[in-house]
Amino acid sequence: MTDERNAREDKSFDIECAEQLSRRGFNKFLTMGGLAAAVGAAGTLTDGCSKTYPTIVIGHAGDIPVGGWKIFSYPADVNPCILLRPEENTYLAYSRICTHTSCPVFYRPEQNLIVCQCHGGVYSVADGSVLAGPPPRPLPKITLERRGDDVVAVGVVKG
Repeated sequence: MTDERNAREDKSFDIECAEQLSRRGFNKFLTMGGLAAAVGAAGTLTDGCSKTYPTIVIGHAGDIPVGGWKIFSYPADVNPCILLRPEENTYLAYSRICTHTSCPVFYRPEQNLIVCQCHGGVYSVADGSVLAGPPPRPLPKITLERRGDDVVAVGVVKG
């Protein structure tokens, strides 16, 4: 009888050890998984910050009249953008894709606005911010530089 009792006590001890080990293992798994997720997220964030963009001449000073605009692609041919000249010495550029449903946007110089005709989205010419309608985010802004008579696209700032 004592042998049976000892065997039962040994089994209960083995079960408790197994439960303890599996708890430890589970906690170790959670900790390692959390660390892996944090490292992955940090890598994703730094990749977005270190992105390099091509330097492309998108126009020449004087080619676009004051109040005029021009369509171009940047940073790749599949990314339509719009170059605006709202004032004599001011050139601004934005993605031409509405942040609501990806419809094309248009410049309205008489109102000094960028508009999406699909659902009434309205953006500021000054900074691409949403002024009205359903767009959830500002238009991505194309970073420009003047190099002599050239207007050059050098980057994208997402709003």
